Amino acid sequence: MPTVKPEEKSQEHCPLPLGVLWDHIDMAVLALDNQLIVQNTNAASERMFGKTSRWMLGQSIETLLPGYPVALDLIQRAQSLNMPFRSRSTQIAPSPDRLLSVSLTVVPLRNADGLVIGTLLQLDETGNSERLEAGERLNETLDSLGFLAISVAHEVKNPLAGIRGAAQLIEMQSPTPATTTCTQLIRSEVDRISRLLDSLLGLADNLPIMEKETNIHEILNHVLKIIGPKVPEPICDFDPSLPFIRGDRDQLVQLFLNLLHNAYEALRTHANPTLHILTRISDRIRFEQGRRHKQIIIEIHNNGPGIPDEMKKKIFLPFVTTKSNGTGLGLAISQKIVHDHSGQIEVDSHPGKTIFRIFLPIP
Repeated sequence: MPTVKPEEKSQEHCPLPLGVLWDHIDMAVLALDNQLIVQNTNAASERMFGKTSRWMLGQSIETLLPGYPVALDLIQRAQSLNMPFRSRSTQIAPSPDRLLSVSLTVVPLRNADGLVIGTLLQLDETGNSERLEAGERLNETLDSLGFLAISVAHEVKNPLAGIRGAAQLIEMQSPTPATTTCTQLIRSEVDRISRLLDSLLGLADNLPIMEKETNIHEILNHVLKIIGPKVPEPICDFDPSLPFIRGDRDQLVQLFLNLLHNAYEALRTHANPTLHILTRISDRIRFEQGRRHKQIIIEIHNNGPGIPDEMKKKIFLPFVTTKSNGTGLGLAISQKIVHDHSGQIEVDSHPGKTIFRIFLPIP
């Protein structure tokens, strides 16, 4: 058996640099000294706070988390009692326009003599996992409804075609005003039910998406051309540096047509409507098969009346709608399109401001 020289063994088992491990931790980690000054950060901290490590170093934790006494209280308790403390759900605002729900853990840092020399602050965004779990449950529901839609649509559409044909035949054989009124009503309702069934079949469409390199701005501009001149004219704040994504152009066009039609519908009676479309690189990192993937984010803002609280958790379910003449299928189909593209869709709404956010992965 060949022998291994000591120097070869040490090279073979060379430990990974701590900086590499530190930056691959997905939760934000801040190392503070006893004066609560930031001494070290990791890459996840930069994403969460939207600041560079160079900017955060030397800052007080009160500068990073102003007005959030829960974090300061946990730090003080950890330092005074010399033991870890944790808050499972705390809201923080790392920037004025972002409110995050995080799990907050504080661990005292000790030197070799056991003296506390600082604090390790760990912030893990809990909203991400909750949204992913809710999205998976919703996708399972949509898949089940899709199978049901196929069965129902095929069973119902043939009799509907027969009813429509019979109405036309009656109208031809007895062309009186009263008969024509009745047969036109029958045909109109049959056509409406057929359109509803076609929409249901959109949930059941399990054809593979036609993935191609796609420019999200070209898609958004194309959708705006389809919609045509509207009031208000949308304010487009596009990041020109966004990379291409891979996706099915037709499906993505349908996605944004649905969302923009909904936004305009919400603004229909508003005295001073505003519509804002924004694109950016998302600060969220998506994990797939152990790899880290960046995402782009598309936001559609409107200042309409908002979505009622009792509707927010079920807004993406079929037949749920706030419109008197809506089918409640547009957002369900939008959710399916986003899911088929390995993305995520969410809504943030209160009176005077509704934001739909779509996250799509970058290859």
